Amino acid sequence: MPTPTLAEFEFEIGARMARGDGVGADAAAAACLAAFPANRGVWLLGSFAALCAGKKAAALALIERCLAADPADVQYLLQQAECLMALGRRSEALAAVTAASASPRADFAAFDAIGQFLVNAREYPLTLEIYDRAVAAAPQSMPPLIRRAVLHRLLGNFALAARDYETILTLSPLHPDALKCLVDLEPQSPQRNYVAALETALAAAPPASVDAAVLHFALAKSQEDLGNYAPSWRHLTAANRLERARGDYNAETDRRVIDEIIAGFAEVEPRHPDTTRERPIFIVGLPRTGTTLVERILGSHSQVHSAGELPALSQAIGCAVNGAAQGQAQNWQEFAARLGRLDGEPIAREYLALSEPQRGNKARFSDKQPTNFFYCALILRAFPGAHIVHLTRHPLAACYAIYKTRFEAGFPFAYDLDELGDFYIGYRRLMQHWHRVLPGRILDIAYEDIVGTQDAATRRLLEYLELPFEPACLDFHLNPAPMTNTASAVQVREPLYDSSLHQWRHYSDELAPLRARLEAAGIQID
Repeated sequence: MPTPTLAEFEFEIGARMARGDGVGADAAAAACLAAFPANRGVWLLGSFAALCAGKKAAALALIERCLAADPADVQYLLQQAECLMALGRRSEALAAVTAASASPRADFAAFDAIGQFLVNAREYPLTLEIYDRAVAAAPQSMPPLIRRAVLHRLLGNFALAARDYETILTLSPLHPDALKCLVDLEPQSPQRNYVAALETALAAAPPASVDAAVLHFALAKSQEDLGNYAPSWRHLTAANRLERARGDYNAETDRRVIDEIIAGFAEVEPRHPDTTRERPIFIVGLPRTGTTLVERILGSHSQVHSAGELPALSQAIGCAVNGAAQGQAQNWQEFAARLGRLDGEPIAREYLALSEPQRGNKARFSDKQPTNFFYCALILRAFPGAHIVHLTRHPLAACYAIYKTRFEAGFPFAYDLDELGDFYIGYRRLMQHWHRVLPGRILDIAYEDIVGTQDAATRRLLEYLELPFEPACLDFHLNPAPMTNTASAVQVREPLYDSSLHQWRHYSDELAPLRARLEAAGIQID
């Protein structure tokens, strides 16, 4: 058989990495390196593949060969930083990033990549410095302004974020994302709103485009703020119809997945060996049910570091599911069917390795990845000392809050009320199962309780987590720490208010079919 060409090797390695097959990518990269031993591009690709396979030292060795040949290459320096960070050598990783930013070859693409690395490393002051330099270098370019505006929003610098979005509108007066972000930053009022600009932009946008969906969501929020509920709902249904048309979600697959998980954990052993002595806090539930609020409350405690929405658990479980003994799971249902047979120890080890850069140095850390509710039994199998906090919310309030949100990624069930109802039913069924097989191990805490009885709910939360009460937890909105880019980023920097508890009631007639669907499944609404 003839040796593959370089292009064929590159395609195979890239394809394997894209589907999470790090071991296969690394093997293909080794064969490519043997065929093209003097090619620096192959060394770089080999470093990517080795890091994907978890071979951190090997990945670093390959990229250092590249840097020996070209010490100022920005891509090489960034890959070196990735390898060093994976190895836990944070200060060296940041030094590599600093060198990349000082390279005479650093352009906007380089600044953008450097900024993304620093955001992931939670080095926000350095990130802001990078974006300031990018804006100064190209003041008429929108991408650096957009990046900086997003960062200002995460840091709670809402006035500065608004200023950047307004600058974007001077460059592109109908920019959909800038208009929507301005609407999201503050309640719209008769005296100050963007309805006219949004309607002009919508009229100019292609009818079935992403831009049109963004603008419909922004108009729905604007009209709701103004008390115009009928036009708000019209825009909301139009927005969701466009978003749903862009996806290929299959609600039946999720129903079968829930069945597989319940069958795989029909019974759960009462206790597993604790190999790590770690006591992570997992905050789970549906989006828009208060998970970010609880994260900010806990992040205000002196003993807890908020690690954000970590992908590490699903990645660690994916490594276990797709191990060499079983081969690659072909779909989500097959993946779910394998979960019950997994051992917790390798999941714990991989999770801690993957999350190390984000976990901080406090006694405890929280992981606010809402959809980790799929894995409650595996969490406790991997970390017997873990605590799981499950956020609940009134069913129609929760579903409406999801339906009115355009998510950056994930949650494909959110854009059709029938599918949203079916997913909600499956989620409730799974959580009831976890409570049955894991009695007393999961704390349910209602969003309504946090809003209505903040002190009592906070004390109950801290008692479950075996943490002493600290008054700072009640003043979570004063917490200056940056946060993940969630739909609640603005809301949780304000004191608690209860106006969101009953917004769904303005749309009782429109939500009646969803209500009937949930009640038919035995879910009590009132």
